[in-house]
Amino acid sequence: MGKERGLVLGGGGIVLISWYVGYFHALKEQGLDLSNTNIAVGTSAGSIFASMLMNGNLWRIRDEMDLFNDFPKVLAKLVPETKFNQSQIRAKEIGRNVKDASPASIQELGRAAMAARNTTGEAEYQKTIERMVGISTWPSNNLYTTATDCYTGERIVVSQSSNISTSVACAASSSLAGGAGPTFLKDRLCMDGGMCATSTHCDVAAGVKKVLVFSLANGNVKDEKQFNLRTTGFPDTLLQELKDLRAQGSQVIHITAGLPPGMARIDSVMNPNLISPFMKHGFERGKAEAIKLKQFWG
Repeated sequence: MGKERGLVLGGGGIVLISWYVGYFHALKEQGLDLSNTNIAVGTSAGSIFASMLMNGNLWRIRDEMDLFNDFPKVLAKLVPETKFNQSQIRAKEIGRNVKDASPASIQELGRAAMAARNTTGEAEYQKTIERMVGISTWPSNNLYTTATDCYTGERIVVSQSSNISTSVACAASSSLAGGAGPTFLKDRLCMDGGMCATSTHCDVAAGVKKVLVFSLANGNVKDEKQFNLRTTGFPDTLLQELKDLRAQGSQVIHITAGLPPGMARIDSVMNPNLISPFMKHGFERGKAEAIKLKQFWG
């Protein structure tokens, strides 16, 4: 690609969006605005946040409301109904119990996603995303989002040239199986971009000179299960993706959000009660890491 700077923003439900908001808010207060990136790759929660960042809506919202009092109410609107019916439970169980990331396994989850009678349907979910993102027009040709084709199990990377609105692309990228959506990207019905072996898709940033990779968990499957930081049983290729980026010549800093201090485990990445703790956790981390990232970003 030959681009200078890149962001990879992985998925992790409402807790990771909350962490992103706090973290990037703290960085901006310290004089570092990462929205000047040459490429942003967003998956699931990362797609929503990347779109907010790239179109400036994050800073507009930040200027209009109190970060720790008003903003959590905005984020909570992304959380679907938490009382699940049997079709939703089936999809979630298939995702949790999957053993490999073969096309057949992804397709099995895709079938369950298509068969789930979700309380938050496609149209309603897109409207919620649009309110959060702020605009439907693609904010930049530097933004990429990912999704998974429910029927074929293939990855889909969406960009400005795809002629798909931002809200639709983000809705597809974050259509958690058994939670919301699934969402049509033109004529392909899609679920969450993390419904596979990766929630980061670092390879989309291959060739970028400096890459900041953000993830909820550290890529260690044992840790992810212990802390309940992953929504599926798919193996996690994050650590290999980081090795591949570096082997291809990129300078890489990987930042793991993890859990707030004193929190041993979470019950769900979509628990709205965790919004404020993760926002504050992100804010404190952003303040502590701003100098290091300024030196790296240049």
